Amino acid sequence: MSVINFPNASRRPAVRPYRVRSEKNMHTLLFRSRESILQSDEPDLISDVCLDIDRAQGKLERIRARIESLQEYAATEIQLLRDADAKLSAALVAALLSTRGGNANA
Repeated sequence: MSVINFPNASRRPAVRPYRVRSEKNMHTLLFRSRESILQSDEPDLISDVCLDIDRAQGKLERIRARIESLQEYAATEIQLLRDADAKLSAALVAALLSTRGGNANA
């Protein structure tokens, strides 16, 4: 067997330990879910926000974007339902009038 020598092999960084004290662990990499935010008490939530304000702000931005998206979706759905209501109501009135008018002449 032969050994392959890679160029710049001596420049590779040394293997780091599993967790370095200054780095964040997985718990701090993910911010709370919506359900977890709603269920938590204020001091606990403030503590989490203090651990990673940037992630908390990102979560808040995503929540606000979701609110806006849902409002636009709901407005569209309401308009479609109103349009369908108006058309169906008009068709029902026309059908009732034509049925009554047809029975009176018969």
